[in-house]
Amino acid sequence: MRLVLSVPALLLASSVAVAAPAAKQSSSTQYAAHQTVTEQQATGVYDLSGLPQFSGKVAQFLPSPHGSVTGLVLADGTQVLVSPEQGHTLAGLVKPGDTVSIRGIRGRTLPIIRAFGITSPRGRGMQDNFISMPQQSTEMISGPDIVLHGEVWLSLYNLDGQLTGAVLKDHSVVYLSPREAARVATMLKPGQPLYAVGTGSSGELGVAIDAREIGPSSSQLTGIAVGNGPPPGPAPGSAGYDIIPGSDDH
Repeated sequence: MRLVLSVPALLLASSVAVAAPAAKQSSSTQYAAHQTVTEQQATGVYDLSGLPQFSGKVAQFLPSPHGSVTGLVLADGTQVLVSPEQGHTLAGLVKPGDTVSIRGIRGRTLPIIRAFGITSPRGRGMQDNFISMPQQSTEMISGPDIVLHGEVWLSLYNLDGQLTGAVLKDHSVVYLSPREAARVATMLKPGQPLYAVGTGSSGELGVAIDAREIGPSSSQLTGIAVGNGPPPGPAPGSAGYDIIPGSDDH
């Protein structure tokens, strides 16, 4: 009788022992299926362990005027910049309020980090594929003007460390070309009032424009060349409006 009772018990124990690893494998497979291609490659292509590691709480994304993301800002004001092709991956990886781990290189004097790897508090990560792409789209943005105004929170920089705009205290972002930003740099310093008009995007990731006009107020605006266009010329009706640069007829 003891032998008859022990056989089912033995079979039950064996089935449990076999089933446990199968369940674990299924869970792992399910997680892998939800990983993006970037996340699956995060531990593969390059070994980032030799790069400095930083951490901080995400204050906001850095949206672009074209609706993508160029990076994020930490609570201490540090700008974490990623390559353009990683923007959408970053937006799906972290959210404001998250404390993230970053592998990258800190700016020598500027409050920026060029991120090559970012890991969320949930253990998901992304790795830059090191492909060089244009930092600004060559496409013109069409649509109604967006007006932004408020106090400058941070001066904004690009991957090359060039001044390229400002982040306002309401988290909206004003972009200029590096050449134009250098021309009006005093307006882009923290604490300065800024009024800006231009086309851009407004959505869940934030508000950002390519400024066409900026100034300390709506009554004191300066024309801004958008993208790589030439600087704006004299205003219509002014003394220099009909003068052609480089001509000898003046």
